[in-house]
Amino acid sequence: MNWAKYLEKNSIKLMLIGALAALGGLAIAGGGIAYADKPSFCSSCHSMQYVAATWQESNHRQFSCGECHLPQENIIEKLMVKNQTGMHDTYHELLRDYPDTIRVSAKGRGIIDHNCLRCHAYTVAKTPMSAGGQSCTKCHRGMIHNQIGIKEGVPVE
Repeated sequence: MNWAKYLEKNSIKLMLIGALAALGGLAIAGGGIAYADKPSFCSSCHSMQYVAATWQESNHRQFSCGECHLPQENIIEKLMVKNQTGMHDTYHELLRDYPDTIRVSAKGRGIIDHNCLRCHAYTVAKTPMSAGGQSCTKCHRGMIHNQIGIKEGVPVE
């Protein structure tokens, strides 16, 4: 193999430009992923404003939407689920066909339950739920997104 032609000035310049473009692309993608994990991004859709308002009044408001609603153990799985749910949510947001009460899918409920147990494993270990097969959201469904009454973004006393 003739390495001399790869080490010419123009070739080195092109390789450096390519490397810088790749780094720039990675930085933009990383920034986009970080932004899409923030509550401000999730609540930018009309259908999620009520959900965001109830979350803001909950005792879990320090956590981002993705910390509860996305898998946390594997970045590839997290990105795949984020992409799938993001396309689903965007589709229904554009059609404006979300129901008044948004329901979590069975897959989403499993992710949420797993994330509840990730944070609350010690507490759950002291209960009958430690045997498994139970759903955190069955009893605690309204804890985060329906803790207080909110109508059109204004807390109802």
